[in-house]
Amino acid sequence: MNRQMIICGEEELYVLRLADMIADREELDLQVQVCTSFEQEERLEEFQEAELLLIGDEIPYEKRQTSRAARRFVLTSQEGAEVGEEEVPVYKYQSVHKIFARIMEVCLDHDRAGLFQVPRRDNQRLIVVYSPIHRIGKTRFARALGYELSRDEETLYINMQEYPGWGMHREEKSASLADLLYYSRQEQNHLGLRLTSMVQDQEGLAVLDPIPVSRDLKGVAWEDWNSLILQILKKGPYQNMILDLSESVQGLFEILKMCDEWYLPYIEDEDEERKLEQFFDTLELMGCRKLRQKARMTEMKGEPEICVKKALQYDKNTAYGKAAGAGHGEAGSVERNRRWRTGRIDLSGAGRVYQRQVHSAPDEDGIW
Repeated sequence: MNRQMIICGEEELYVLRLADMIADREELDLQVQVCTSFEQEERLEEFQEAELLLIGDEIPYEKRQTSRAARRFVLTSQEGAEVGEEEVPVYKYQSVHKIFARIMEVCLDHDRAGLFQVPRRDNQRLIVVYSPIHRIGKTRFARALGYELSRDEETLYINMQEYPGWGMHREEKSASLADLLYYSRQEQNHLGLRLTSMVQDQEGLAVLDPIPVSRDLKGVAWEDWNSLILQILKKGPYQNMILDLSESVQGLFEILKMCDEWYLPYIEDEDEERKLEQFFDTLELMGCRKLRQKARMTEMKGEPEICVKKALQYDKNTAYGKAAGAGHGEAGSVERNRRWRTGRIDLSGAGRVYQRQVHSAPDEDGIW
C-alpha cells in the first residue's frame, strides 16, 4: 500500500488547493489524501497510518493528539501560534513553496529523508557570469538570465559577490549559501533535498540567499567550492546552475575552467577596454590561454533583459562556429580572424567585432 500524507482541515477550498499544489511537487514520494473533518481522517488511519499529517488549528488539540501519524504539522492561522509539544507549527497563509520547504526541513532534520526524492535531470549546465569590469549591471544580467532560462527549465541562481545587496534586506531570516556549505562539508547524502528546502522561489527562479558576511565568502577554500558545485550538479534537481562570480571567490579561474558556459558582460569604454586587456593578459600569464575562447562577450547596451535575449540569440546563431555578423562581408567569422585573439561580438545588433590583436605566437594548444 502506498505511503500517505493526509491534509485535514475544515476550510474545504483551502485544503483542496493546498493538496493539489503539494501533490504536484516532484520531491514528494507520498500519496496525498484530503479530509475536511477529523472524523474522515480517523477513518483513513484505520486502514493505514499516515507518514505525515497536515492539520488545521481549528481542530482542537484534544482531537489532534489522538492521530497516529508519524509526524504532525499544524496549519496555524496566526504566525507564532502555540501548538502541542510534539507538533510542528506551519503558518498557513504563506506560499505553498514555503509550507513545503518547512515540512521538508523538519523531516530532514529528523532523518525522514526517505519520504522525498530528488528529480533526476540529464545534461545539467554550470553557467557562470563574471567580468573584471564592475558597476555595469552584471548581477542584473545574471538574474535576468536566470529568469529567462527558468521559463523552460529548472534553474538555480547563486550570488557569490562580496557585497551582493540584492536578497539581503528581507525581514524574515532564511537559509543562505553559508548554510548550504555547512551541509556540504558534512558530506550528507541528501544535499539535493536540503537545497530544495532552502531556496526562495523568485518568479519561477530558485534563488539561494548569498553569504551575508564578505569575510566569510573570502574564507571559503577552492576545495569547498569545488565539492559544493559538484554535489549540486550531481544531487540537485536543477537543469541550470548560474553562479554570479566575483574576485572574492577562491578558485575563480578553476570555476571558469569547469563551467559549461561563461558570459562576460562589458561596455564600450576606453578605460574598461584596458581592464579587459589586462584581464586577458593575466589569463595568459596564469596558463589559462584556452579560457579566453570560452568567454561569451556580452555588451551591456540597454536593459539587462534585452542583453540576455541578444546573448541567447547569439548562442543559437553561433551553434555551428560562425559569428552572428558573418553575413556582413564575413567580418564576424572567427575563422577569418586567425591573427586575432578571438572574435568578440558587439551584441547591439550592428554585427561589429571587438577584436584583440596578438603578437605572433605558435599555436601550442591547438586553438585554431
